[in-house]
Formats: sequence, C-alpha cells, structure tokens
Amino acid sequence: MDRFKLKLLMLLLMVVDHIGFFLPNTPLWLNYIGRVVAPVFFFLLVDGFFRASNRYNYAKRLMVAAGIMTTGNLLVSILFPMGDKTIGPFMYVVAIVLAIILAVITWLTYKASAYDGRRILFTGIVLALTPLLFNDIFQLNNNIFLPMALGIMMLNTIEYDKKVKRSTQNTLIIVGILFITAFTEGSLLISFMILIFYYFRNDRKMLIITYTVLSFIFTISDLSYRGLFIENYQWMMVFALPFFFLYNGKKGRDVKYLFYGFYPLHIWILFIIGYFMQK
Repeated sequence: MDRFKLKLLMLLLMVVDHIGFFLPNTPLWLNYIGRVVAPVFFFLLVDGFFRASNRYNYAKRLMVAAGIMTTGNLLVSILFPMGDKTIGPFMYVVAIVLAIILAVITWLTYKASAYDGRRILFTGIVLALTPLLFNDIFQLNNNIFLPMALGIMMLNTIEYDKKVKRSTQNTLIIVGILFITAFTEGSLLISFMILIFYYFRNDRKMLIITYTVLSFIFTISDLSYRGLFIENYQWMMVFALPFFFLYNGKKGRDVKYLFYGFYPLHIWILFIIGYFMQK
C-alpha cells in the first residue's frame, strides 16, 4: 500500500474515532478504532523526514499548520462554548486579542527562514503553553501538528549532532523539545514513538519489540476489563503494527496538503455538530 492510500485509510478511521469523541451518545468502540491512527501518521512522519528534500522546511510547514489550528481552535471554542459554560464580554475581548496575537506569530513563522530554529521553536513554546494558560476559553485542544513539528525539530537536532557537530547544546535542545512536547496532544508518547520509528527504521524486529512494549505499558496499572476496555484502551495502538508493514515505501498520488486541510476542518465541523446536538 502506497503512502497516499495508507493516509487516506487513516483519515477515514480518524473520522470514525472523532465522531465517537465529539458527538454525544456514541459507542465507545468507535474510539478503539482510532487507536491505530496516530501511530501510523507518526510512522509516515518519520518516513517523510528521511525522504524530505528540506527537513527544516518540513518542520516549519508543520509549525505553521499548528499555529493556524491553535488560532482556529480558539475561535471555535469561543463561538461554540460547550455545556453550560458562558463566555462574558471581557473574555471575548481577551480571546479576540489572543487570536490576533497567535495569527501574527503564525504569520511571522511562515515568513521566517526554515533555518531560524529559535524562532520556530519559540512558536512551538507559545502554541504549547497558550491553551494551558487560557484553559478557560480553550475547549478544543486537538492539534496533532504541534507534536509533529516538534518531533521533526528533534530529529533535525539529532541528525545535526550526529553528522555535523556534537555538543552539549544540542542535547539541551533535544531535552527542551521533549519538555515542550509533554504539554502537547499525545504528550511524550508521541516523542517515544517518533524515536522508535527513527532508530529502528531499518530493523523490523526491534521496531516490533519496542513498539509493542510501549503499547502494553498502558496495561500495567489495571488489567481488569474496565481498565483495559473502558478507562485506558490506548494499548490498542499495538494493532497499528500491521499497517506499518503494509506500507510499500512508494509515494502514490501527490496530494501534499490533503491532511493539512482535512484534519483541522473535520475537527472543527464535528465539534460544532456536537455543540448543536447538546443543545
């Protein structure tokens, strides 16, 4: 299965997962299906890292997408507040000013050089911390672009340290990126997956072993039915393994920006549908 077909399949499964997440009174098993989606996308992310003509531009493009999504998440959150939550005039003003600031930062990142790592990393810090600092108005926090961008920046630093110049500074940058990623969607689980896919890209046996161990870490705390199938079913990401090896390494149809557009739009649409269904 080529890259395009695998991505398309994951997009369909992602929609099923998010229907279960955003729409009320949907069966839990819809979320089971979605456990394979993020690992496959991050597997393809690392594969894309090795195939990218400009890896620094790859990170920048993802960071710009993350900025657009954070801004959109904020606007959707204040226009369609969930539950009984109301947003007063003052918080509306705060939200609008914040949206403008985020939009400006995103624009400056877009205009920046792909090799201006400090500016792009600064954008990542702002995007990671803003929903935490303003959690009263951010009801929508899905943004897989941010850990993706940080993951590519981490791999760029690892490659630079290996092939150009080893230094303590590079190590500190990697640790800093991991720290920031801990505050994003997926947290350090994303970083661990990226590192597994990076280091064992050409070692199928070790990839299977390490990825399986990472998956079953989620079963340690509670092996009961409730623990495995109700409260913490993230271990089901282990079922993504076959999809890694269905990938034949070919690109397929060139629709580069399909995911960049489809991901935020379907999130926002489902969130808004869920808002009206709860009314």
